[in-house]
Amino acid sequence: MNIADPKYLEHLRDLPSGYLLDLVADNEDLDEESIYWVLQERGLSREEIAQKLRRRRNSTWPRTYTLWAAARWITLVNALIVTYFNATGFYQILNSDHAFKGPILFLSLGSMLCGFFVGFKLTTHLYQGGKSLLYCGFPIPVGFVELQTGEDILKDKAAMILRMALNALVGVSLTLFPLIFIYMMMD
Repeated sequence: MNIADPKYLEHLRDLPSGYLLDLVADNEDLDEESIYWVLQERGLSREEIAQKLRRRRNSTWPRTYTLWAAARWITLVNALIVTYFNATGFYQILNSDHAFKGPILFLSLGSMLCGFFVGFKLTTHLYQGGKSLLYCGFPIPVGFVELQTGEDILKDKAAMILRMALNALVGVSLTLFPLIFIYMMMD
């Protein structure tokens, strides 16, 4: 029982109740008493906690981290498809003598800057990516937090920068898509 460890309790207090319930529901060898303590501080009784845990364990719905894993893969596949579409569409724009070529290229630059910002924001997104891991960065995680211990797990600097760049490229690709699509429909 880690109730006496204030650092561990502070770590647990930082986590949403759903993460705490998933931790208890998925891990048998966990200090449940500390998690119960934090959930009781939030106004839940032991009976309510037990009922919510029973409901989570018996649910046929996939856990949150399973849905996030599927969302990451779907986003990556869609980003690859959209990137190919954007590259071919951008090539057509550059080789055309369309009346709107200049404004479209200018809007493309603005769209890329906006997409880079979206990609940066994706890099700071936190979500439960594994049974006991909190991921930072979507769709490619740049860092992790072990939910049971509160330990930060960081990649080396080069890998982290590469992952941040890939997230930015996903953002650029997804924000550039509507503009290229509109151009393709106009042509």
